[in-house]
Amino acid sequence: MGNLLRGKRERAHLKDLSPENQIPVGTGMTCPWKESERLFWIVVYAYVTFQIAWGIPQSATGQTVSRPATLVELSWAAEGNDFAAEHQQANAKLQEHFQWMAAHLPPKWGRYSLQERGEWVFESMHDRLLTGEYLEDQNALSTAILEGDFNCVSATILYQILADYAGLPTMAMQTRGHVWCRLLSRPELDIETTCPTWFLLEPHDQSQSPGIQAGDGARALSAYGLVAKIPYNRASLLAAEGDYHGAIAHLDRSLSLDPADPAARKNRVAILNNWAVQCIHNHDGDQALKLIEKIESQHSVDADITENQARMVDAVIDEWVQEGRYAEAIRLLHWKQGASRWSLRSVYEDWIDDAKARGEWLEAKNVLREAITALAKDPLTVAQLRRQYRNLLPS
Repeated sequence: MGNLLRGKRERAHLKDLSPENQIPVGTGMTCPWKESERLFWIVVYAYVTFQIAWGIPQSATGQTVSRPATLVELSWAAEGNDFAAEHQQANAKLQEHFQWMAAHLPPKWGRYSLQERGEWVFESMHDRLLTGEYLEDQNALSTAILEGDFNCVSATILYQILADYAGLPTMAMQTRGHVWCRLLSRPELDIETTCPTWFLLEPHDQSQSPGIQAGDGARALSAYGLVAKIPYNRASLLAAEGDYHGAIAHLDRSLSLDPADPAARKNRVAILNNWAVQCIHNHDGDQALKLIEKIESQHSVDADITENQARMVDAVIDEWVQEGRYAEAIRLLHWKQGASRWSLRSVYEDWIDDAKARGEWLEAKNVLREAITALAKDPLTVAQLRRQYRNLLPS
């Protein structure tokens, strides 16, 4: 009590020494204000008041926009706007669980170690929320909360949300095809969120989990990187079903959340390639070329993709030559030089022969002139064309 009173007296003493609280000693202001000075300060006061009044709502808006998104909000964004009703219901159920946690914390919670607290949060999650089944393709947080079904992505997101509410430091971890949670205790504790009996397993059994087996190959995931797995995995499912347009849309959403994810970038190229192959099979060469352009814009160095592009270019030229779209085939060859078994000469020859077969002699002559001009840097080929179509040249 003596220390408390001493502290109060010290604060009072410091308060008296504060310059803004000292009363100036003197005779006071003896010179009356002029009318012009009074009007000047009134204008200044009005201006400052207006600036403050206008700035308050602007500042409030700015604070709202700049506030970091929570993991729940990021998950809703990753799932998309088509599930707004489910998000509202899931959020309400999540708040109920928060209230339950607050009301049922163990009496000596403050004496629990981080590992013991992490175990309590984990068990309450599986006992009260994740009561369904493990489903490999169930990535959505909203579905995990409302229906209880989960996979490694949705379970890890939910555990991190609950751990954060309980004040536990965690980090999401990733290895190929799998994510899990790491409790940042001493020592650090890896938690397989999909295993309801994780804390009942012997250390040897825990060591067989994919996360622990990954060792130094594991990669830490940010909150954005973790929720990006929701549309990433959805894209893989849609691609397997042949819905390439939907798959690319979900991958673009994933990359907007985690632009540095190498797996998402590689999958995007692979899906665009498969989509282009499908277009070739459907005789839609125009769409296939658009997709090839998108692949090239990502600067992929995959040898298999490059080889596939060459085959697709061949297929497009085959289609266009059969349809009589020779000029387009030639433009494509100029763009993809050396990437096709077709040559400019072979396309020009097909075009000239087709024009002759249709009796379009003037067209044939014009195409021959164009071919000679286009191949001017190859004198041997030009000489062969002149000899081959000498009847089309002026005598």
